[in-house]
Amino acid sequence: MSNPLTIDFQPNAVVVYHIDYMDFAIIAMQNANTGTRIVDNAEQIKNVAWQSINNLITSIIAQFPYIIAGIIVLILFWILSKLVKKAFIAATRRTKLDKRLRILISRMIVVAFVTIGVFTALTVIIPSFDFATLIGGIGFTSLAVGFAAKDILNNFVSGVLILWQRPFHIGDQIFVGNNSGKVEYIGVRATSLRKDDGELILIPNGDMYSSPLTIRGAGAKRRMNLKYSLGYEGRVEEAKALTFDALSQTEGVVLDPKPRVLVSNLTSDGVIVTVNFWINTNESKPLEVFDRAAIGIVRALGEAEIEMFPPGSMIVQRPDEEIAQEEGMKKDSDT
Repeated sequence: MSNPLTIDFQPNAVVVYHIDYMDFAIIAMQNANTGTRIVDNAEQIKNVAWQSINNLITSIIAQFPYIIAGIIVLILFWILSKLVKKAFIAATRRTKLDKRLRILISRMIVVAFVTIGVFTALTVIIPSFDFATLIGGIGFTSLAVGFAAKDILNNFVSGVLILWQRPFHIGDQIFVGNNSGKVEYIGVRATSLRKDDGELILIPNGDMYSSPLTIRGAGAKRRMNLKYSLGYEGRVEEAKALTFDALSQTEGVVLDPKPRVLVSNLTSDGVIVTVNFWINTNESKPLEVFDRAAIGIVRALGEAEIEMFPPGSMIVQRPDEEIAQEEGMKKDSDT
C-alpha cells in the first residue's frame, strides 16, 4: 500500500509531502489519551468539590452549639445595652444636660455594648479568635482614619462639648468672626445661625468652640452702631441734638437705655459722630430698624441744612490752607 500524498500548489511549483501511516496512529493515540485525562480531571474536581461541601457541613454541625451560644451572648449584650440606655435616660431626665446630648450618649452606649457583644460572640464561636490582635489592628486603622478625618472628629468633639457646657442656647444672638446671627439649631457637627438679612449659615462646631464669641441672650437688647462725619465748620451740637430726636422718634429704637450721640474722633474726614442705639431683638428686625434710623437722621440733618458725609468720603482743609492753595494757583497762572 502506498503512502498518502499531500499536494501543495504554490506559484511556479508543486510540493508533494509524504506522510507515513505510523504518524497518523501516534496522533490518534495522543488525542485519545488527552480525552481520558480531561474526564479524569473532571471527576477529580467533582470529588474535591463534594468533599469540601461535606467538610463544611460537618464543621458547621460540629460548631452548631458554639454558634447558638455566640448568638445567645450577642442577644444578652443587646438586651443589656437597652437596659443601660433606659437607665441613663431616666437618670439624666431631671438634669440640665441637653436633650440631644443625652440621646447621643445613649446611642453611643448601645453601640459600645453591641460591639463588645459581637467580639465576645466571635470568641465563643471561634475559640482561636485572637481578640488582642484584632484590637491592635483596629487601633492602627483608627489612627489612620483619625488623621484622614481630623476635621470631622474635631467638629464632633466640639459639638459634644458645646452641648455639654451649653455656652449659648437657641435664640441667642452670636457674633463669631465676620458672621453673626440668631442661633436656630445646635447640632453635633455644626451650629445654624440666622443672619439679619434672613440667610441661614452653618458654622462648624470646631470654629465655634475655638473662636472668640460674643453672645447676647435670647430677647436681649442689641446695640446698633452708625457713624457719619461733619465738616469742621458744621453745627456739631445742633447735629447731635437733631440726631437724638430722630432716633427717639424711630420705630423699633428702645429708649431704655437711651440712644447716645457722641463725637468719637477728629480726622481729615472731619468730625466723626458715632451713634449708638438699642433694639429689642424679639420685637424688631435689626436691618429694618437700622434703615429707619439712618433715613430719619439724614432727613433731620437735611431739613436743617447740615451737610453730613460718610466717613472716608471727604478731606477737610482749614481756611488758611485753602487761601494759601488759591494764592499758589494764581501765581502758577501768572507765570
